[in-house]
Amino acid sequence: MKTRVLAVIISILAIILCDGSFNNMSAQSPYDVDNTSGKYLDMSKPIMITMKFVGTDSDESLCEYCRYDAQGRIIEYGCLVGQFDYETYIRMFKIHYSGKKIDSIQWKEVISGYVSEKMDLIFKKGISFYDQFTDDVPGNLRDTDTEIKDLDTHSIVSIRTYAESKNDILERQFGRLYDFSTVKWDKEEKDEKLGLPIYSELENDYGDEYESYILAYSYLPSDYAQKIVFHKKRTEFDGDIYENESKYIITETYLHTNVDPRDGREAR
Repeated sequence: MKTRVLAVIISILAIILCDGSFNNMSAQSPYDVDNTSGKYLDMSKPIMITMKFVGTDSDESLCEYCRYDAQGRIIEYGCLVGQFDYETYIRMFKIHYSGKKIDSIQWKEVISGYVSEKMDLIFKKGISFYDQFTDDVPGNLRDTDTEIKDLDTHSIVSIRTYAESKNDILERQFGRLYDFSTVKWDKEEKDEKLGLPIYSELENDYGDEYESYILAYSYLPSDYAQKIVFHKKRTEFDGDIYENESKYIITETYLHTNVDPRDGREAR
């Protein structure tokens, strides 16, 4: 009898302890996850893309960023938006989950210079980058989205499409490209061993308007790749023709993870 009572007490204690551990797990902040640590590098998941012009005094500026939780889901995302004669902004999103489903998405647009000044905080554990920009920072606060359809938050392609679906005059990666993932190149060379591109060319001629890109790639052994971009553009605006040539460096930093992106296995 005493043995049976003791067994019941032990079972109750085990349930209480397990319940407490589950509550602690659910209460753990997704911002405690360090996107810059892990055995593997997932080049399908950039966590930051920046641009810097060559031969000028310009600072490195933010083009895109992404934060991931322990399940590899996107919890925050931001991208450069603007138009030919408008101020540039970073369109920022904060994704809230209810279990496995998206509950809602907050979003706003903050003048890009303010965001670029704080972009090192993207890598800082324990904080929301979205929350660093309050109402006193110039920008546009948008209505929270509660009707989200066909958004795969494990996919950078899907979140980029979602960001572009917010139809207004501001366009993602306007003026000069920073994301070349969907470009069909006129010419491309790849490294035979790595299978990664090392040189690309693209040329589009629209009569009075013209645009070309030439890219040279370099891959660093730690966690990022660089693309030197040579860009030429001739465009018409309000009856005038504008010509521009520029050279800039795109730096892409990728997600570190303990899950091998090739087969989904955990590192040991």
